[in-house]
Amino acid sequence: MAVLTSAEVNEQADLVYIRGTYSVALTLQTLTDYNAGVTLSTIETDEVTVGNGGYARLTYTYTAADLLSYANGQPLADKVATFVHDGSSTDITFNHVVLLRDVSGTVSVVGFQKLSEVITLTNGNSAQINVGVLHGVA
Repeated sequence: MAVLTSAEVNEQADLVYIRGTYSVALTLQTLTDYNAGVTLSTIETDEVTVGNGGYARLTYTYTAADLLSYANGQPLADKVATFVHDGSSTDITFNHVVLLRDVSGTVSVVGFQKLSEVITLTNGNSAQINVGVLHGVA
């Protein structure tokens, strides 16, 4: 039986997480739930219109400092995406949160979460999403 050392696991986490840029997107999907095969083009079709209520994808990266001590898995520092409505007359309406990863210009769907209801942000209200729940969902 082969055993991976914590150093090897850290190296793999570095390769998989540190070397990409992540984006959190909001979508409104009303016809069919997403599944593991959901494509980027489907996500882009369903995505909230950029500018509605000030909506834009939120982008972040992991750094080496975000790799925490190995403990029955490789934990990463928590990241929170906060979408804030800009107070304009258009709403931000969504029922899915999607995690995308860009590595050297190639964007892929990492995970998604369907919400139990449709959310509508208006008048400067905000939604905070713990990004950790999106890793590996799809």
